[in-house]
Formats: sequence, C-alpha cells, structure tokens
Amino acid sequence: MLNLHLVRIFIAVVEQGSFTRAAEALRISQSAVSRGVQELERQLDTALIDRWQRGITLTEAGSILAAHARQIFALERAAETALAELRGLEHGHLAIGASSTIGIYILPPLLGDFHQQYPGIELFLDIGNTQQIVTHLLAHQLDIALVEGPTEGPELVVKPWRADNLVVIASPTHPLVQRETVGITDLAGVPFILREPGSGTREVMETALAEHGVSISVAMELGSTEAVKQAVAAGLGLSIVSTAAIQLELAQRRLAVLPIAGLVIKRPLSCVQLVQRPKSRALNAWLTFAKLPC
Repeated sequence: MLNLHLVRIFIAVVEQGSFTRAAEALRISQSAVSRGVQELERQLDTALIDRWQRGITLTEAGSILAAHARQIFALERAAETALAELRGLEHGHLAIGASSTIGIYILPPLLGDFHQQYPGIELFLDIGNTQQIVTHLLAHQLDIALVEGPTEGPELVVKPWRADNLVVIASPTHPLVQRETVGITDLAGVPFILREPGSGTREVMETALAEHGVSISVAMELGSTEAVKQAVAAGLGLSIVSTAAIQLELAQRRLAVLPIAGLVIKRPLSCVQLVQRPKSRALNAWLTFAKLPC
C-alpha cells in the first residue's frame, strides 16, 4: 500500500524541481525530504529519482508514479472542495487556465462579474500559450482551460466556445497603411513580428498565410501579445492578432488595422476539460455563469 505522506513529499520534489525547494514548500528540512524519498524508494523497491549535481530527473518508475500521484491529489482536492460546498457556494476554489488572448483580454470582465456574484469562491487564473495551458490541465493543476489553439487528446474533452477574429496590424506610419488597397501578395517578404512556438495565435496566423501561398519575413519572435503590439507600434514589422487585444491601441491611434483584400481569419476558441475529472459546484457555477459548453 502506498504511503501517501511519502508520495506527497515525492511529488513536491517533482513539482519544485529540487529537494531544497521542496523542503521550503513543505516547510520541513531538506534532510527530511531526502529521507522521505529514500524511504518511498525502499518501500517500492525501485529508484524514482536520479540525482544530479545540477538537478533531478525522474526514472521511468518515477514518471509513472508522478502521473498517478497528481491524479490522486487532484481527487483529494476535489473531495475537499465538494464537502466544503455542501454548505453552499460561500466557499470553494476554481482554477482556470487560459491562453494569452483569452486570459488577458476576454476573461477579466467575466471573472470580475463572477467574483461579485460568488465572492467566497477563490479564483486562480493561469495564463500561458495553448501548449503550456493544456500541459497544466493534464497535470491536474487546473479545473478547466480556455484556449485559442487547436488541441486534442484521449484524456481531453474539447468543445468550441466562441469565434475570434484576427486582423493584420501595423504602425499608423507603415507604408502599407497609406495605400488605398492592399492584397495578400503584398505581404510577401514584409517583416512580421511573431509569437513564440506553441502560441495558438501564431499557429492560426501561419496556417492562414500558407493557405494563400504567402511567405513572410520573420523580424522577431516575442513571448506575449503585449510585446508584439509594442514592437508593431514601434514600426518593427506587421503582425496578426485578435481584435479583442487591440481596442485600446486603436482608440489611442497607436496601431492601425490593415485591411487585406481576400484575407479573413477566424478561429474557434475552445473549452477544454479532462475526461475523468469530476466537476465541483464552483466549476458548474462558472460554466453556467460564463455560458460555457463544457
């Protein structure tokens, strides 16, 4: 039978990436963490962690145990939440993951209204690119994910949520802005500012341009939509972003939308959950409030 106390120490080492940080997170000594992992390895008669001077790596057995341990402790948290919610929605915890455009530009007003209606529910919002958010969901760190990039997998339930419009943006002083008409072929060879690999916006953008046979020049890659907008406003190149992300900059005339004849880019935003993860009352309240299809 697994000793869950020792498994909890082990998973802390895995998630923190070192024995030292695990000890700090658990508020015990580093030697106690080391003894705990060693005792778990002795009980299971197998090595779980390879220790190196620069860090740790999991053995095959360690990876298997870590995956199951995350599910065990996620179910434990779900049980605690469900029991607490028997008293009503005065208490609860909701962990939402969102890719950048959704998390920064679409969700904040919704979450603000939701918090006013359910002030006792503790909200956690994890923002990253689509790949990062789905990884965190699979690790049972999130109750639900809202992403802008395509995703699939046997452990996931993916449902379309709403459509998002993307447009080409430029500095108001960019030469193409001054032209009466701009065709798709006019984008060929023009410097573009891209999001990092794994970004849903980047994937949709590259697919749309490739479908029209347009090869662009990559001026730089940046890790956030905010950084992309700043670079475009500074005249470093064009980009393609969601209309939800540029309302303030358009009002301030720091950015301009470049209408491209024949280029319409729409993408579905998706709601993602784990197949076997039970829904808490807090999550059900959020799904109803935000009119999500999950």
